[in-house]
Amino acid sequence: MPALLGLARAIDRFSSWLGILIGGVTLLMIGVGLFNVFGRFADRYLGTAFSSNSLLELQWYLFSVIFLLGGAYVLSLDEHVRVDVLYGRLAPKRRALINLLGTLLFLLPFCVIVLWVAIPWFQLSYGIQETSSDPGGLLRWPIKLLLPIGFVFLFIQGVSEAIKAAGALTGHYEYRTQDELDELAALAADVQLDRAGLDGLLVGLPDEAEKQMNENQRKK
Repeated sequence: MPALLGLARAIDRFSSWLGILIGGVTLLMIGVGLFNVFGRFADRYLGTAFSSNSLLELQWYLFSVIFLLGGAYVLSLDEHVRVDVLYGRLAPKRRALINLLGTLLFLLPFCVIVLWVAIPWFQLSYGIQETSSDPGGLLRWPIKLLLPIGFVFLFIQGVSEAIKAAGALTGHYEYRTQDELDELAALAADVQLDRAGLDGLLVGLPDEAEKQMNENQRKK
């Protein structure tokens, strides 16, 4: 189990890197979107030619990158939407059991099914060099490639979640939700602030003592 938990930690780190990448892609998408908006206004009122179909398609391509590659990162944070209102009230081991069964019975098989459908779909698009039907549009196969890639990452992260859930059930892993981790981080930050304030007080005590001694000597 320790070796498997080490593998799970490595997968989680990879998903964290994906999260950083997605953050950059999000900023890029916002920039392209703003350029498209102002470009259309400039084209309409100034007669310029800033906007184009390729930029409009690039905007939703970038959104697809965020959506398809972000699934694994969000799963690593346990932030996917849950419909079950009872889950958050359960004990950690019961939550771990639900996650383990859900991952093994639903998530991983679903990823396999999507890959079984998506890979031939991409291969066909790549084979014919599929391109947008709009004038000046982009190639379609790069964005279709993201579908199998995204679900491979989601499958790998699902393996990590299954390992952690199994570790929690066997007592080798402390199972916590992201909300609990956030609360612990906030508590740690408060402790650091309190410690910093105490250190500042201790540093200031010698100065105050010296001032008091000087004042007493002047009075004498």
